[in-house]
Amino acid sequence: MTNHVRIPLADTRRLVLLTLALAGLTAACQSKPAAPPVSANAWEVVNGREISRDDVDKAYRRTDQNAQPLAEDEAFAAKLALLDDLITQDLFMAKARELGIDVPASELDTAYAEARKNIPEEAFQRELAKRYLTAADMREGLRRDMVVQKLLTREVSSKI
Repeated sequence: MTNHVRIPLADTRRLVLLTLALAGLTAACQSKPAAPPVSANAWEVVNGREISRDDVDKAYRRTDQNAQPLAEDEAFAAKLALLDDLITQDLFMAKARELGIDVPASELDTAYAEARKNIPEEAFQRELAKRYLTAADMREGLRRDMVVQKLLTREVSSKI
């Protein structure tokens, strides 16, 4: 004759609940954290970084504004093309960070001075104001361009 141990129903329920709770905790520990909420101003999210309408507008204002003004739909198409460029640039910047590629401050200073040469300070400040940009915006755009160029030189040009 086999002896069976009787477990009271209340203890069985506790055991099942405990097992389910442990399974839930295990699953929660293995899941990825929830992505942060995306702001209403975001046009795209690349590797967790938002590219906002403001980012696209700044990139648009950095372009040559001496051309004839564009119609609203043409300006929107130009901004979408710039958004595509910003997405590509963000992907390149992520790869550059992964590879430890950056631009030293002295190199950025030299490039910034070279870009500004032959432009009197007053005219430069007027142009920035006209485009609703700061010198820091210009430097950051230049830095990003230089990092991407270094990445492309290292990973593509040097291997051709």
